[in-house]
Amino acid sequence: MSIARQIELTLVGDTDHKQDILDGLQALGVVHLVQLKETPPASGPDATDDLREAIHYLSNAPVKRRPQRPSEDRSLDEIVQEILDNKYQREDVIDRIEMNRRRRHVLAPWGDFEFPQRQEIDHTRFWFYRVPLGKRALLESVDLPWQIVHSDQRFHYLVVLAQEEPNEEDIPLRRSHTGALSLSQLAALREEMLVRLEDLDAQRESLTRWLLPCTEALDQSLDQRELLLANEQVLDAKQIFALQGWIPEAALPALSDWVETVPAAYRLRQPTADDNPPTLLHNGDLTGGGQEAVAFFQLPGYRSWDPSPVIFFSFSLFFAMILADAGYAMLLGALLLANWKKMSTPGSIAIRLRNMAAAMLGSAVVYGVLVGSYFGASPSAGSVLATLNLLDLNNFPAMMKLSLGVGVIHLLIAHTMVMWVNRRSRLALASLGWIIGLSGAFLLWLDYMATEQFELTHSPFFWCLPVWLVLVLTCSGGRPIHSAKDVLLQLVDGVGGVLGLTKAFGDVLSYMRLFALGLAGASLAATFNELAVTARDSVAVGGFLLFALIIIFGHGLNLVLAIMSGVIHGLRLNLMEFYNWGIQGEGYPFKAFAKRGGSKWNH
Repeated sequence: MSIARQIELTLVGDTDHKQDILDGLQALGVVHLVQLKETPPASGPDATDDLREAIHYLSNAPVKRRPQRPSEDRSLDEIVQEILDNKYQREDVIDRIEMNRRRRHVLAPWGDFEFPQRQEIDHTRFWFYRVPLGKRALLESVDLPWQIVHSDQRFHYLVVLAQEEPNEEDIPLRRSHTGALSLSQLAALREEMLVRLEDLDAQRESLTRWLLPCTEALDQSLDQRELLLANEQVLDAKQIFALQGWIPEAALPALSDWVETVPAAYRLRQPTADDNPPTLLHNGDLTGGGQEAVAFFQLPGYRSWDPSPVIFFSFSLFFAMILADAGYAMLLGALLLANWKKMSTPGSIAIRLRNMAAAMLGSAVVYGVLVGSYFGASPSAGSVLATLNLLDLNNFPAMMKLSLGVGVIHLLIAHTMVMWVNRRSRLALASLGWIIGLSGAFLLWLDYMATEQFELTHSPFFWCLPVWLVLVLTCSGGRPIHSAKDVLLQLVDGVGGVLGLTKAFGDVLSYMRLFALGLAGASLAATFNELAVTARDSVAVGGFLLFALIIIFGHGLNLVLAIMSGVIHGLRLNLMEFYNWGIQGEGYPFKAFAKRGGSKWNH
């Protein structure tokens, strides 16, 4: 649960053994290489596109053969081409089946018929029209032979006989195109295409036995490309070459053991203030979901701190407060349990997201029980669940205090961690000032809400504000003081810090959305329940059906809105309000020079 300490590595080796050394370093998989040459490595077209497409196609097959390495002596290019041919043919058949379905749908009102030979009917043709029911009178002026063969709630289906296509003066309607095939012929053609699709699906299933060799070939191809790029990054000088990179401190023993096996020497150096090492976050799978959210939004700088655990727990809390219903949470929890095994692959991102979802829904169940909401219904008085209903969503003052209190604590954590990061600098005192100011202002507001005859200067919390002002004014910016000019510039920095008060006020108020969205969702759920009961009791026949439809669609809509709100606004509070105060500087990710799947440092 921290940012891994990085050590700068400089490695020098014999040019004759360059490829062996780079290959060994790639197998070791612990070094983030640094570009030493001035010209960037050339990037050509991606030769693995076909292989990627083939693997993706086989991976999505509904039925797969067991992983194996077929003993057939066939080239990989031939196999990839066969896979792609199957893919393209299958797509073509599916398109034709869909076109056939649309054609049968258009032709169905006219019935199942076949056109006679033209010479048998004096070269007369059949022309088809759809006549809206309201335009039936237009047919009275048609002189050509015609017949209505079918009618529905919208159209009359008209057949006109004529040797040439009638113009608008003959028939003031737009002609329908039925095609040359009858419904029976289209049905027979559909059966042929379905059989062809079954054959292609069977071939696809058979080809999935090549999934493992194709995946290994792709990994080898990508590894080879990374090796070529690494060759472009090292510096060559006559008989020696040099490379530079960053290595996690925990990987130094593995590096030391490996260097003893190759003709190379290395030097390690601690990063200086001018260096900018990559950021490598270390979190276990239990709380690793917070790291995935951090990596998606913005990595903290190397000299900052890892907010992943805080975001993991705070995001779970925020989602729970916005969902605000134990019934919804248990329903989503059941869906999560149904997919638990699928999301349990060790070392994958899925297991981290699974754990985060479990924390979110577990928190939502607890909070839903506390607010006493179960699909918008409240527990009956005197029940066990009623005794656990400790929070009232309709108690606006109490819920405001809770939401703002959560926001203040969230920002206090951010300032506390910044103070720890800057503990050897005067900037830590500015963070301390914000901690005192935010907590004092919140307690002062609580004192005001609880006191009828409130006097500002009589509250002990009032004196937190002057302390905040002095610390922020004198310590923001952390500028060294050597002259009167430095003092003046420090005051300018301090004034800028003090002006951040308006931003802090707005950020704290942003946490009101936790209460507002939770109340909106609970109110909407209760409203759907009332509508459903009213519909059931007011309709003699079909009342229960209306009740079921309103419950299903109403709560379904409310649940979707609650999930979207919980995710979007939960991320916003963590990655905007919290990040703005708690994270200093943006980092770039540590990417180990490693073979595919061969490094634990690329998570």
